[in-house]
Amino acid sequence: MNYKVFILPFSLLVLSSASFADSTTSKSTYDWTGVYVGGFVGGASGANTTSSDTNTPKLGGIYYVPGRSSSTSNNYSTSSSFMGGGTVGYNWQIGKTAYLIGFEGEYGYLGQSGNSQSQSMGPLHIVHINTQNKTTIGSDYGYGLVGGRFGYALDKALFYIKSGAVFTQVKSTNSTNTNANFFGDNYSTAGSSNSGGTTTGYAIGGGVEYAPSWYGNKNVTVKVEYLYFGIPTKSNSNQFNANNGLYSENSSYNNSTGGISTAKIGVNYKF
Repeated sequence: MNYKVFILPFSLLVLSSASFADSTTSKSTYDWTGVYVGGFVGGASGANTTSSDTNTPKLGGIYYVPGRSSSTSNNYSTSSSFMGGGTVGYNWQIGKTAYLIGFEGEYGYLGQSGNSQSQSMGPLHIVHINTQNKTTIGSDYGYGLVGGRFGYALDKALFYIKSGAVFTQVKSTNSTNTNANFFGDNYSTAGSSNSGGTTTGYAIGGGVEYAPSWYGNKNVTVKVEYLYFGIPTKSNSNQFNANNGLYSENSSYNNSTGGISTAKIGVNYKF
């Protein structure tokens, strides 16, 4: 399911509803103003990842074929992930209108992982290169989000859009194992590198929140929300040199990661 197509229609729905409302519309029966805390569960779809490797083998310190190297590029996705966590925020229903602005923070679990493996041939098919790549997102400490909400309240139903900054960790591991056969003699080398760390991206989306009418309830609300996490596309260049005395190689990696679609349901308690 392509969640990205949800953002624009949903935003247009909220804005068009607001444009037809008179700015002097009386405040709805339900008062959304106040501090709230809550929890949520949901899921996150996999992110597209690209790992590219440039490998240059040498024999006796000299390029086996001058100016030649072996390059591979692997596209793969991290696995979909369960997500869950907590939320704290504040809503302010503007004056006597149905419009609402708010500030919200959330922290949750997010654990995605993906990998690829490829084989390539070096110059003259004498060198055999086996490359392995792995990327994890949020596996160490999940993610955090700080953002704002703009909504339109129809009594106990609140339609809102939400945007802010998202913080998580993207880590990549790359390794290369090379076997070479020169005139009947076999040589092998291996090496690996790790990269990545905390990254800051953006979150954008929206949802619907509702206050059920049970036993005079005025504090508990339920919500359904979609957010797209725009993880920055940044390249991590890593190098290692492997040398067994006669045969050596130099590998350089670049890793980039795309965005994540998330959907969740939650319960809030308003004070």
